[in-house]
Amino acid sequence: MNKQKMLKIVNPILALDFLMLALSGIFHEMVPYEIFEKAHPLLGFTLVILVTTHIILNWSWIASSMKKTSK
Repeated sequence: MNKQKMLKIVNPILALDFLMLALSGIFHEMVPYEIFEKAHPLLGFTLVILVTTHIILNWSWIASSMKKTSK
């Protein structure tokens, strides 16, 4: 699978995971503690994995952008 296809999968999942993590943190008092205790750390761990994948897939763009600004 090429980078663009991977990004089309990773980016929406990343956005959804971020939204769910933020909402679970904001509304943690409304969510039963048993659910929050399991879901919030799992969403956080998933976010780290997805962000890392996103950075790896976009590394060539990041590197070329950094080279342009450092001149």
